[in-house]
Amino acid sequence: AADPIDEFLSLAIAFDDREAPSLTGFLAWLRDGSREIKRDMEQGADEVRVMTVHASKGLESPIVFLPDTCSTAAAGGLRDPITKLLVDANNGAGLDDTGEAPRTWTIKGASRIEAIANAKSQKAGREQEELNRLLYVAMTRAEDRLYVAGFEGAKARPDNCWYETIRNGLDGQLAEIEQPDGTGVLRLESPQLVEPSSDGHGAAAKGVATALPDWALKAAPRVRHVALPLAPSQLAPYEADQEGEPVAGPFLPDRGEVPEEPVADDPPVAAGEADRFLRGTLTHALLENLPAIAPEQWEAAATAYLKKRGAALSAGVHRNIIAELHGVLQHPQFEPIFGPRSRAEVAVAADLPRPDGQGPNLRLAGMIDRLVEVDGPVLIVDFKTNRDAPSDESEVGEAYLLQLAAYRLALKEIYPTQNVRAALLWTRAPHLIEISGPVMDAAETRLWELSG
Repeated sequence: AADPIDEFLSLAIAFDDREAPSLTGFLAWLRDGSREIKRDMEQGADEVRVMTVHASKGLESPIVFLPDTCSTAAAGGLRDPITKLLVDANNGAGLDDTGEAPRTWTIKGASRIEAIANAKSQKAGREQEELNRLLYVAMTRAEDRLYVAGFEGAKARPDNCWYETIRNGLDGQLAEIEQPDGTGVLRLESPQLVEPSSDGHGAAAKGVATALPDWALKAAPRVRHVALPLAPSQLAPYEADQEGEPVAGPFLPDRGEVPEEPVADDPPVAAGEADRFLRGTLTHALLENLPAIAPEQWEAAATAYLKKRGAALSAGVHRNIIAELHGVLQHPQFEPIFGPRSRAEVAVAADLPRPDGQGPNLRLAGMIDRLVEVDGPVLIVDFKTNRDAPSDESEVGEAYLLQLAAYRLALKEIYPTQNVRAALLWTRAPHLIEISGPVMDAAETRLWELSG
């Protein structure tokens, strides 16, 4: 298990170094890629590898031990039930009209019945063939030395075990060598008669210097892409190289949670509202979790949560948050947004080619507050707390429009045949503004312009 675990951790570290931190993005990256883990990565290591014959296929080692060659356990799990043996032996005869085999059980002396004896003989033949195939794999793993060993129990070793098969196959070629403890071993040696040669190992093995090709003397070109973290305070795209390091742009993506901050086009936050970022975080968390419990438990659950997580806020702020939540969750217009066909905190990640096919892809990573399927269309809802709602979509800040446009671009890849709509829900009023199609289209165009 160590190999796949190590490889998985290496992939996680590589993704974290190159991409915006996102579990969804990491899983999508793993799903889209094709990766093969080969155990020959351990070749040449100063260690002993213990593995099954199946796992050793394709590998070689200077010295190989076969420690258990005196048993004949069933190969490959070929333990057929008697029913299947009978059906196989009779070429399908014995099946009823439904294709089901009859129920059978063994009794004393059943092996004398010709059909059962034939079936067991066929099974034994298949098992022996599989054992022989595995023996071939086991014996051809050794480069220099192969040790064939085993141990016996109360019963003598079977005639068809690997030890006897190998010994019989090398009959007359084995020499008995006495050991210091008085025991003997059978040995087959083959001396190296040909002088070692470096032919085929390249000019470097002969000490001849060779000129490097031109490509080896040049730095690899940077593969650039545009990465966009979907947070209102950070909706200015930046250009990144292949390792994810910025080569242009005003900021680095925040690797922690981005608090909801006012942007240039927002109305000012009301005076006297301390700890507005904490308040916004708590409100988002409650809007995510309260719809999953019974409405009569909302107030008690919200009160307990705010006491534990929002101790820095006053009791008056707690009451205001709960009143705000009631206004949103109990509003009849918003019932589908928190209904059974909605999901909260939906992580979204995408790697989108440009519409004109020119330039780097746009990589998106963000979190949708609420995703709703309403009679065909898909609705994106983003919550806005700690600020007053504008009167209509013409007063919505560009940063929020770009954020929704980025979400919509990603979801169009997931729902190619459905209409993807977007809306902003201000919790203070409460007030929902759905952004019209033409405004969203213009925001998408602007987003591509900024990312170019």
